[in-house]
Amino acid sequence: MSNDYLYIDNDEALAQFCATLGEASYCAIDTEFIRESTYYAELALIQIGSGDNLACIDPLAITDFTPFAELLAKPDLLKLFHSCSQDLEILYQKFGAVPAPIFDTQLAAAVLGYNHQISYADLVQQICGVALEKKHTRANWMRRPLSQDELDYAMDDVRYLLTVYERLNEQLQTSRRDGWMEKDLRALTDPAKYEVDLSQVWKRLKGVLKLKGEKLQIASDLCRWREELAQKQNRPRRWIVKDDTLIELARQKPVCEADLSSIPELQEKTIRRHGAELLAIVAHAAQVDPADWPQHDKVNSLDKQQLALGDCLMALCRVIAEENDIALATLVVRKDIDNLILNSKSSRLTQGWRFTMAGEKLLEFIHGQTAISVANDALQLETR
Repeated sequence: MSNDYLYIDNDEALAQFCATLGEASYCAIDTEFIRESTYYAELALIQIGSGDNLACIDPLAITDFTPFAELLAKPDLLKLFHSCSQDLEILYQKFGAVPAPIFDTQLAAAVLGYNHQISYADLVQQICGVALEKKHTRANWMRRPLSQDELDYAMDDVRYLLTVYERLNEQLQTSRRDGWMEKDLRALTDPAKYEVDLSQVWKRLKGVLKLKGEKLQIASDLCRWREELAQKQNRPRRWIVKDDTLIELARQKPVCEADLSSIPELQEKTIRRHGAELLAIVAHAAQVDPADWPQHDKVNSLDKQQLALGDCLMALCRVIAEENDIALATLVVRKDIDNLILNSKSSRLTQGWRFTMAGEKLLEFIHGQTAISVANDALQLETR
């Protein structure tokens, strides 16, 4: 292996490394995984490091992860990630707890005005002046042994993350934006974010907006059945029944095996394995009280006055973005503005750093506490 990092493939080495790393105040983490033929991602490699202590951990060879799990939960050890959602989901599934506390360099970069959703490679290029290799982006990380080049490539994902964090944290302190990400980061460590709500999986079904009433109930029940089976068998949803097939089942409401066979999208082997279950699900939907049928989210459209208000708020956001040296697309999209006007909790402008930077000012304008004026050909807010 390379001279500056370890390859850990046994329990004793992992325990020793975690004991050493536990003395640090922060560490960088990244994962490599495969998700092509399973429901749950298969964790293939863990890269972790702080200072001169760097390692690639082979999760396929480790039998006792206790020291590592304790490290992830250590309250005085800050865990650094870039675009952390997938890493946190995989670590939560593997160890039953979301790492905390955390720092996300992509989120920090957004707050500081870097390009919208900047990639790790671009951030490393801008901050460290290093062009990262891209030749192993499609590597089979479950294959063993991994090559030296592959391990070096993977290790770079945390090697430079440490420097990136240090630079971004310094910029956050200097600009007094270090507290802006607290709510966003806490939300990312909420286990509920990585749990599947079986009652809501139908909302992700492609083409479901065409269905309503009893047909939507059937689609909802079919999605729940498919999700539970996919989890139990650890297989991709589409391998069990494809989305368009579920839509056809809901639309045609089959009552016998012959009806199932008439659906071109439904494979014979699926009918043999699951035909009775599918017919039972369709039949059950007819017994559900119509008052309990699922409903599509109500779409509230803006009236002419609200549309005009939205234009004003968007213009103000443009000014705020320029004042804070941040891309407008990073700060807000029109949907955020519309949801704010409709008093929807789903608007990102009521949450985290966006509320601090812009949301609070926009609400003051909406409630008549401030007014727009023009000075030197530029918009500005004045207190009434």
